[in-house]
Amino acid sequence: MGKRQIIYRQARISGNQELLNREVNLVTNEERVWHGIITAVDSSNLKLKDARSGKHSFAINGIDRIYCEIKTDY
Repeated sequence: MGKRQIIYRQARISGNQELLNREVNLVTNEERVWHGIITAVDSSNLKLKDARSGKHSFAINGIDRIYCEIKTDY
């Protein structure tokens, strides 16, 4: 098995329901990295739950990119 990294830029994040319940790394415009699971996403905000059960909310325009790893068969 291998892994593939998928990067979502700001234009692909807004309202993207395929991001729900995914474990991701989120990079803000200030270059801070947050790791957790996306619990909600709409046209203007995204909610992330981290490993300590902390809940964080981010404005879409404050996110630089989101990346996650997908397991592949090759």
